[in-house]
Amino acid sequence: MNGAAGIFIGAFLSTPVLAIQDAPATGSATQVQTEAGVAAYQPGFFTDYAPVTALDMVSRVPGFGLSNGDTSRRGLGDAFGNLLINGRRPSNKSLSLETVLQRIPVDDVERIELIQEALPQYDMRGHSRLVNVVLREGAGRSGSWDARLQVSDSGRLGPRIIASYTTPVGPTEMTFGLDTGMSGNRLRRRESRHDASGVEFARGSDNDQRQYEEFAPSWSMNWDINDNSRLRMDARANLWTWHRVRFAEYHSVSGATLTPHRLEHNETENHGSLYSGTLSYQRDLNEEISLETMLLATRERWEDGPEAYENYDPVSGFTDSIIVSAGAEMEETALRQTLSWDPNDRHSLEFGGEHASNSRETHLALSENDGTTITPIDLPVAETRVEESRSEIFANHVWQINDRFSLESGLRYEFSEIAQTGDAQQTRSFTYPKPSVTLNYRSDDRNRFRFTGRRDVDQLDFGKFASSVDVTDNNSTLGNPDYVPQRTWTLEGEWERRFGDAGSFSLQIGYDWVEDLDGWVSIVTPTGVFDAPGNIGDGTNLRVTGNLTTPLDALGINNAVLDVFLEWYDTNVEDPLTGENRQWSGTREWELRLDYRQTFPQSQMAWGWDYFWLSDGEVHRSREFQHHDNTDGDLDIYVETTRFFGVTLRAQVDAVFNTGDDRQRIFYDGSRASGIIDGIDYRNTSMGRSFQISARSTF
Repeated sequence: MNGAAGIFIGAFLSTPVLAIQDAPATGSATQVQTEAGVAAYQPGFFTDYAPVTALDMVSRVPGFGLSNGDTSRRGLGDAFGNLLINGRRPSNKSLSLETVLQRIPVDDVERIELIQEALPQYDMRGHSRLVNVVLREGAGRSGSWDARLQVSDSGRLGPRIIASYTTPVGPTEMTFGLDTGMSGNRLRRRESRHDASGVEFARGSDNDQRQYEEFAPSWSMNWDINDNSRLRMDARANLWTWHRVRFAEYHSVSGATLTPHRLEHNETENHGSLYSGTLSYQRDLNEEISLETMLLATRERWEDGPEAYENYDPVSGFTDSIIVSAGAEMEETALRQTLSWDPNDRHSLEFGGEHASNSRETHLALSENDGTTITPIDLPVAETRVEESRSEIFANHVWQINDRFSLESGLRYEFSEIAQTGDAQQTRSFTYPKPSVTLNYRSDDRNRFRFTGRRDVDQLDFGKFASSVDVTDNNSTLGNPDYVPQRTWTLEGEWERRFGDAGSFSLQIGYDWVEDLDGWVSIVTPTGVFDAPGNIGDGTNLRVTGNLTTPLDALGINNAVLDVFLEWYDTNVEDPLTGENRQWSGTREWELRLDYRQTFPQSQMAWGWDYFWLSDGEVHRSREFQHHDNTDGDLDIYVETTRFFGVTLRAQVDAVFNTGDDRQRIFYDGSRASGIIDGIDYRNTSMGRSFQISARSTF
C-alpha cells in the first residue's frame, strides 16, 4: 500500500476529527431476533441506513455479502446465489440478484432473515449463509427508480436511469424493469520503453476516449397457479454500443532530448446484443415431495470493427496500419429437473439431472495497409466454432443431526463432449465426479464452525479456444484447442463469531489442490511462436480470509459501521518453462476492502467511503513477464440525505487518489527460460477521477 492510501487509512484510524457526532440510534436491540441458526432483522434495524429498496437492506446485514453464485463453476446449480425470496430462490440466470432486490421497495419487506447454517428447510447449495427476504402480504402495486449523472475525467456526462414497476395482472404478478444510460470515460496512458541494459529510448502517451451506451429492458412474471403449483418467468435484453477514439504520440529519447517519432490513431465501434430467458415451474406433490423444472436460454452476439490502427510520421504523414475486425456469437440452453424429498424435519434430500448445450462461434480478420496495398495477415485459429454438450446427475442430502450439528453432502457426476470446428478441428469427451461434504457446528448462539471438502470443475471459457489480438500492446494470443477446465479439490474451515446485534467476525482458512491449472503456454506454428491460454500443470493455494462488520460506538463514533474484508493467497505452481516454483499468473497475494458509513438520524444525513486495494501481481507468458502494481488503490467518498420529499440524494467522488495502475513488461530474447532480456516497458494507466450525483426513491 503506497503513500496516499496509507496516509488516509492511518488518519481515519487515529484522528477523531472524522467522528462527526449525532445522537446515537435507539431501539436496534429489539429489531433482531435469533433462533435455531436464523437471525431475523426487522425493518427498524435498517432505518438508520435510509434504505430505498431491499438491496439497501440486504447489503447492510452484518457478516453477509450478496453472491450471484460461482459462475466459474459448471452447471446451473452453482449459478444459484445466496438469496431467497419468501423461502424460495429467484432461480434464474437472466436477472442478477441485485436487479431482483432493486425491484422490491423497502415498504414491501416484512423482515430479512439471515440463515447461518444448513437447515433441512433451506437449500444452501454450498453457501455458508443465505438471506431470506420475507415480503409482506398484499403489497400490491409498487415501483422504484434511480437516476444518476456521472461527470467523467474528460468532462463528459454519463446519465443513467434504473426503474421498475410491479403490478398484479389477473392471477399473476408482473414486474417491468429498465436499465439504460451511457458513460464517457477516458483512459490515459503514459509509457516508456527501455533496452536490455535499462536505457530509455522511447516515451509515449495516449488518450483513449470511450463512450458506452446501453439499453436493458427486463420482465418477470410470478404466477401462483394454485396452492401446489407456481410458475416464474424472467426475460432480459441488453443492447449496447461501444465507441472509442484513441490518439497516441511517441518520442525518441536520447539523454535529455526528446524527438517526435511516431503518431498513432485508431477509432472503432463495438455493438452487440444479449437476450436471456428463464422459466421455472414448481409443483408440490404432497407435503414431503416437490418437483422443479427449470429452462434457460441465452443468445449473445457482438461485432467489433473494422478498426484501423494507423501509424503516422510526424513529418511525412501516414505510413501504415493494421486493420482488425472481430466478432462472436454465443448460445446457451440448459434444462434442469429436480425432485426434493423432506421425509421429516431432520432430513432433506434432492435428486435430479441437468443437460446443457453451449456454443461460441468466433471470427477474427487481420490485414496490413502499407499505403498502397492491403495484405491479409494469417493468424491460426482465427475462424472457429466450439460446441459443448454436457449432462449431469446429482444427489444432495441435508441432515440436522441435533440442535448443534448439521451435515450437508452431495455427489454430482458430469458427462461432457467438446467439439471444435473451423481452423482447428477436434472432439473430446470428459467425465468428472464432483463430491462435496460440509459439517456445521453451532457451539452457542454467538459462535459457529463450518468444515468443507469438495471437488469443483471450472466453467470453460470458450474464448480461450479462439485467437485474439491486442494491437496497442503488440500482443497476439493463439486459440488453444487442447485447453481443458481446471479441477480443484478443496478443504476449508470457517469460524464465525457474532457480537451484539450488528457485529460479526469470520475467519476462513482453505487449501486448494488444482489439476491442470490455467496459465500461458507456448504453441509453435509455421508462422511463428505464440502465447496461448492453456494448462500448465498442478498447483496449490493456501488462503486465509477475514470478514469483519463492527459498529464504532466503542470508539466514540456514533451510528457508524465499518466493514473489513482481507484475503491472503499463497499460490504455488512449478513453472513449465523454468522448472522453478512461482505464484500463479494474475492472482494477487493480498486483497483489502473497507466500507465505512456513518448516519445522522436527526439530520437525515449520512456519509461514508469505500476503499479497495490489491497487492502487486505477476503474469508469466512464454516470452515475457509482467509485473502489475495497483499503486494507492481505489477510494470513493459519498454524502447523502433523505430530507427532501422522501428521496435519497447522493453526491459521490470516485477514484479520489487517481494514481492509476502501473505495469512493467520484461521481454525476452526467445523463451522466458533463457533469462536473456530484450527490452523493458513501463506503463501507467488511469481513468481519472469522476463525480456522480444521484436520486432514488419508490412509488
